[in-house]
Amino acid sequence: MGAWELLLVGVVLLLGLAGVLVPGAPGSWLVWAAVLWWAFEEPRALSWGVLAAATATLLVAQAVRWRLRLGGHREAAVPVCPVPRLGGPGVLVELIACLLVAGAWLGAVIWG
Repeated sequence: MGAWELLLVGVVLLLGLAGVLVPGAPGSWLVWAAVLWWAFEEPRALSWGVLAAATATLLVAQAVRWRLRLGGHREAAVPVCPVPRLGGPGVLVELIACLLVAGAWLGAVIWG
């Protein structure tokens, strides 16, 4: 994979990280798609391992976000809001997960 392709994957990762903070933007999907693109372009055991770890991390983060969101509404007896990104700890969980994935990708690119 050339330097320009790595730069484009990095840009998509950064857009995904920014998208976590913007309501309605698919931040974690962009982060995952960037790692998927990198894994397909550079098919080694390390890249597939990073993709598997990214998938697991982002799935766990989504489960935690849904649990936090549904748990808070169930106690307050308020119907679940259809807008998924209202801020709070759910966005923080997703941001931390995306930062972990981006860090793993960067480490694999630099030291792998």
